Amino acid sequence: MSNVQIPKSKHLFLLVGTNPLPNYVATELLRKLDGYIYLVHTDETAEVADRLIAVLKVTTDRVTKIEVKEAQNDDIFNQVEKYAKDKQDVGLNYTGGTKAMAVHAYRAVEKCCPGAIFSYLDARTLSMVLNQRNQPSRSFTVGLLVQPTIEILLKLHGHTLKQDLLHEPFKPDITQALANSDCAEWRIWCNQNLRSGSDTPIRKKKDELAKISLPSLIDWQGAETLKDLATQWGKKVKEVAEWLDGKWLEHYTLRSLQQMADSCQIHETAMNIISKEREFEFDVVAMRGYQLFAISCSTETRKGKLKLKLFEAYVRARQMGGDEARIGLVCFAPKDKAESNPAAIQREIEESWDAAGKVRVFGVEHLPNLHEYMRDWFNSQPS
Repeated sequence: MSNVQIPKSKHLFLLVGTNPLPNYVATELLRKLDGYIYLVHTDETAEVADRLIAVLKVTTDRVTKIEVKEAQNDDIFNQVEKYAKDKQDVGLNYTGGTKAMAVHAYRAVEKCCPGAIFSYLDARTLSMVLNQRNQPSRSFTVGLLVQPTIEILLKLHGHTLKQDLLHEPFKPDITQALANSDCAEWRIWCNQNLRSGSDTPIRKKKDELAKISLPSLIDWQGAETLKDLATQWGKKVKEVAEWLDGKWLEHYTLRSLQQMADSCQIHETAMNIISKEREFEFDVVAMRGYQLFAISCSTETRKGKLKLKLFEAYVRARQMGGDEARIGLVCFAPKDKAESNPAAIQREIEESWDAAGKVRVFGVEHLPNLHEYMRDWFNSQPS
């Protein structure tokens, strides 16, 4: 993949839309090292352009912002023509922006620069498609050529981390034991002992929680009560209760991703992705090239609750990763209920949201060997 030779331009024009990720990818792939970028934006996307400049760390003499009036076709044409005129070695990537911006920026560059290279990023195939006058269209597979970190992806969208990313799962041996156990029985135990019902958070006081006897579902390595376990793990009793109540599934999912990361060319995995600026959170994420895989985790079994959880992750992931983003749900959905098994939930979501191929639901039947099912999911995607 590193030997792919994609034609680059000294003067690269980019149309800025609400998602800066395609512009980031295009700049990394299409601009010559000593080249210039021209960010064609509207008043609405000026801030997006500024974030892109900051993340790319482009010096002020190498970048030009070109503000256009979205509703005025002549203004788009004239502004782009003004900056493209008399330049050689020009490229225009029109993945971002509006349709009007794409049409009239294309016209302007084509008029001024007959040898210009026009390109767009194909979200379906993770390819960069290039067109040039009097030449056949060319397509380059680029899904793995640009590898932004999770933090860079957040910064592109104006987010900074509220807490440090967590890259190492806690107690992976215990999470595996819980994944191998009877999930329905485990959920009942948590509801009856850690909560006061299935829809209530943990409200019991520290002293009450400390006395709770651990179930015999798995080997607790000598601990008999929640207090014993907290002492053994060096944690607060409330923290252990919250972890057992469901947080463990996020750690298990992170561990599963790490087990198959190399074989699926994943370059970063993490959990604890919480934005400082506004309410925005992912349970677990993986980055494969510039493609975001956002995975939501829930020990719920009810279809309505699971669909809501998946919908929240779907909206956030699309905002961050665009059409290329993929969304997973790891949950306690049973395999033996026709209306609420993982396949049924996934099928319903794909049909309702026109999201075929973009979501994957993993339930009880997948948990013991989650990394194998996830490997199949990742490897079924274009790269």
